[in-house]
Amino acid sequence: MESSSEQLEGQSPTDNEKLIQAFQACFSDLLRAQDQQAEKLYQAVESLRPKIPVSDKKTNFWTAYKTLADEHDKEFQQRYSTDLDTSLIFAGLFSAVASAFIIQIQPEIQHRGTPVSILVAQNLLYISLGSTLLAALLAVLGKQWLMYYLAAGERGTLEARGLERQRKFDGLRKWKFETIMQTFPLLLQFGLFLFAAGLCVYLWTIHLSLAIVALGLTLLGTAAYITLLVSATVSPDSPFQTPLAPIAARMFPRALRLPDYTTTFSQASDSTKPGKTQ
Repeated sequence: MESSSEQLEGQSPTDNEKLIQAFQACFSDLLRAQDQQAEKLYQAVESLRPKIPVSDKKTNFWTAYKTLADEHDKEFQQRYSTDLDTSLIFAGLFSAVASAFIIQIQPEIQHRGTPVSILVAQNLLYISLGSTLLAALLAVLGKQWLMYYLAAGERGTLEARGLERQRKFDGLRKWKFETIMQTFPLLLQFGLFLFAAGLCVYLWTIHLSLAIVALGLTLLGTAAYITLLVSATVSPDSPFQTPLAPIAARMFPRALRLPDYTTTFSQASDSTKPGKTQ
């Protein structure tokens, strides 16, 4: 019995062996956890690394098209939105002034015996107010047209959005959208001119000196406007561009064009060079 018990005690692990086994198990778990953390870190880094897109010529074309179209549409919206806002503000202020003069003159109109000058002045003021209100209405519609055009290309694939935007852009050119938009300030300018004319006619019935002052200011403003119009028509580089300038340039393509002094100067320089025969 004693010999068998001694054999069992020799086979059972000692305390040192148990401690070593515990340390080995701990280190194995630690190494396994480190491997898992390293794998997760590698996956995270790979997910953050930019992917090289796989694209073809069609995708490259529509991507470049979208970039150029966005730049054009942004500039297009800023230009016409600012013009429409300015037109609406001016139309509101001008309508209030024209309405005040219409109300002032209205009691002088009778069924019979009304002076012709009063009737002419009132008619001019009414036409001026009507053109201003029409310009304001078109400006409000213009804001809606811009929103409709800019709503193109918000859904669908890149190609579908590009085709939708191109379809609407072709519609703008086909229906002369920019020409229509340039009529708004023309209506306001026309209304302002009629208002000044009606005011001069009305003041003529009140006092001659008032009519002369109003007529002088009207002629001065008209002369300044014509001068700016001619400068914009003669030189495309003129900063005083008006909506009438392109129309005048098409009507008088050569009569109002200044000579090209750069070409003239180069020709004169060539003629003075040695070897040139006169």
